[in-house]
Amino acid sequence: MARAAKARPSPPVAELLAGLNRAYPDARCALDHRDPFQLVVATILSAQCTDARVNVTTPALFARYPDAASLAAADLAEVEALIRPTGFFRNKAKSLLGLGMALTERHGGQVPGDREALARLPGVGQKTANVVLANAFAVPALAVDTHIFRVARRLGLSAAATPEKVEADLCRLFPEAVWIDLHHQLIFHGRRVCAARKPDCGGCSLRPLCPTGLGRNPDPHTGLRLIEAAPSRTPGAADPPSPAPPAGPMRIVSLVPSVTELLVRWGLASRLAARTSFCVEPPWIRASVPAVGGTKNPDVAMIVALRPDLVILERDENTLEAAQALAAAGLRLLVLEVRSVKDCLAALAALGDAVGAPGPARAQAAALKALIRPRPPKGPRTLVLIWKDPWMSTGPGTYVADLVRQAGMTPIGPDRYPVLTDADLEALAPELVLLPSEPYRFTRRHEAELARRLPGARIRRLDGRGLTWYLSRTAEALAGLRAETPPAL
Repeated sequence: MARAAKARPSPPVAELLAGLNRAYPDARCALDHRDPFQLVVATILSAQCTDARVNVTTPALFARYPDAASLAAADLAEVEALIRPTGFFRNKAKSLLGLGMALTERHGGQVPGDREALARLPGVGQKTANVVLANAFAVPALAVDTHIFRVARRLGLSAAATPEKVEADLCRLFPEAVWIDLHHQLIFHGRRVCAARKPDCGGCSLRPLCPTGLGRNPDPHTGLRLIEAAPSRTPGAADPPSPAPPAGPMRIVSLVPSVTELLVRWGLASRLAARTSFCVEPPWIRASVPAVGGTKNPDVAMIVALRPDLVILERDENTLEAAQALAAAGLRLLVLEVRSVKDCLAALAALGDAVGAPGPARAQAAALKALIRPRPPKGPRTLVLIWKDPWMSTGPGTYVADLVRQAGMTPIGPDRYPVLTDADLEALAPELVLLPSEPYRFTRRHEAELARRLPGARIRRLDGRGLTWYLSRTAEALAGLRAETPPAL
């Protein structure tokens, strides 16, 4: 008797949805918009362009052309100039003018909520129509972009070779009620974790459900295996244990730029629920992890609404008022304190334990500890300026001053972060002045000004993040300062 062919196992839809809901409960449309008109315009501009760049471009465009009628009457060259940063601006400008005319003539200036009518508009295809229907009219739709196409195939949800067929497979697998959220969640996962070139399988909370991440299937995107597959099970042997769930919190809000960078390096990018607007490394994080205000003025209400299971702060970086408000909301806080290079050792240990990554934390702390000198030599009298108008410096008692001290220089000036006058600068008589590129962006003009004011001092401009971003860049900055080769601007 012929043996029946084995049916391909169904993807674990329920488990996958639960994992996506845990990892990305706040997933939403990344294109900024206030109404259906703005959304359809932004979606047209997003072709072959990042959402972040579109969001930078559209405010000026919408200020000039707030509705379909004004866009229909727009000057083509002016529209091209406004949308040039999004790429393919000539074709996009023609589509936008055609869109404005079609909306004005056929639909009374309003974007239709009907799929067929949407698809007939200039510049609107199946994907754009689905995005608008889902996000502007709450009509269940599942647009497949490059991220969803890649993630769905890696997860084994589809083996199709075109976005349209992948969309059909997803719509068959998942109930209509989850299509809108699923669309955003898969995009978030593709941006934050499942990158095209180097997916972060080690830090992926969906890996236990992913045949590509587990090495069972070659990567459909590259044709290569991401990791070696586990050996086949011997007949009759016990089933292998299920992969353990990731340790540590799954929804982290980092209010410290250098900590955000460090968490990504530790493979925890998928767990970042939010960051501050100053958390800009690695660069892709600006387009994939929502910002919740600045380091000194975070949006507490927005953070609470994200339901994080850990918020990370630092005593000098963030304010006591923000910490108290977050604590009052019942959120779990990790408050670091870094005022010296040695403090980094304790901070790394505390951070590693809190986020479930003690191994990377211990390794980084051991490497840094090997660089710390118990009695560093005293070198040139060094003044580190961090602001202009008025002058401000980092004096003794700060992390930057201790970093300079560990590098063999002698930090000078009043304690902490004093304001200095021109007379104060001259009275300090520094032998070396360091001008980091942040928080204030010192330029050659400032360098020349200080050289005239302090003729006996060497003036050096250097990379501010290397000097001020503790934990993630401490070892690198220390080595560079000791070699007197900090990254020059």
